[in-house]
Amino acid sequence: MDDFPTRKITIYHKNDKVWDRYVKEASYRNNSILNHNKNGNNSTDNVIIRIFDTEGYHSNWFISEGDIVVNKEVNDVIEGNTPNTQLSKIYGKENVHKVTSINDLTFNDEELRELMHIKIGAV
Repeated sequence: MDDFPTRKITIYHKNDKVWDRYVKEASYRNNSILNHNKNGNNSTDNVIIRIFDTEGYHSNWFISEGDIVVNKEVNDVIEGNTPNTQLSKIYGKENVHKVTSINDLTFNDEELRELMHIKIGAV
């Protein structure tokens, strides 16, 4: 979608005992300042990520709740079971996020191709 500025992000997807890495072009919006409910508390997602290139989703690349997203292209190899901590030390907590929700907005209709995307909520 042309209305959303995009950048490269890195997805670390837990695959058994290994962290697979995928680099995707995505719209990244940090809305932590805006996300307050009527009591003044933060809502669940601090970041909204939209991936418009859905080609190969569920076959060539994957993302699940609990996976880690870095808001730039990185090449780090994850050691152990604490990727959030490991990557936050390098790139800062404001750039490393844990996926909390995924909304697959892909449709089996070519007329809707321009609207298709994967919407990811993260903290």
